[in-house]
Amino acid sequence: MPALTITEAAGARLDVVSFFAVVFLLCTGLTKWAWNVLAASIPALPRIAFKQALVLMLVSSLFLYVVLTMISGARELMTPGAWVKSGATYQLAPPERDPGIWLEPARQQALERLRDALWSYAKTHDGKLPPHREGGHIDRSLWAGVHPQGESYAFIPDAKPGDGTGIVAYEPEAYGASRFVLTEDEVVSKVSAIGLNERLKAMVKAMAEPEEKKE
Repeated sequence: MPALTITEAAGARLDVVSFFAVVFLLCTGLTKWAWNVLAASIPALPRIAFKQALVLMLVSSLFLYVVLTMISGARELMTPGAWVKSGATYQLAPPERDPGIWLEPARQQALERLRDALWSYAKTHDGKLPPHREGGHIDRSLWAGVHPQGESYAFIPDAKPGDGTGIVAYEPEAYGASRFVLTEDEVVSKVSAIGLNERLKAMVKAMAEPEEKKE
């Protein structure tokens, strides 16, 4: 025997529609009763049947829907920059992809805390930085900074604290078009991704030149 069935999603929606339909009919009956009770004490009011009460409920619902839509629209319009013009109409502005300005001080302070830990390590190890990020030399939480997924800073262990302006650590690509960088002179500054790549290439080239001369 064939059996007709519906999906779980359709069944859930049907249950919701059925629930609200029953509630709507109950409210219609309550409206009919209240109206007729009031009409009994006010001769000018006519008594209504269930069909008339149903029409009254539909008109009232449409009116309330328009009012709630106007309130929602007014709330959106009062939010600065929430809407942008698209042709002849307006649409919601897309969310900002770059980190907010409020996040930059936290990013800088996180890298400064890492700097303090690295310099403290160097003072007790003949001025040398840790050989790598692993091994418990530096608290693991300091390597993550403020990145929500805990992506670690890039680290250059061959750098020498207090000697030159070479890069010691910097934010990875996940931080966007501008990155905070820690240099050997203890300075934490913000540079563009292009500028950072150029400096890293220059460092790699400078490290390769002495090896070529030895050969």
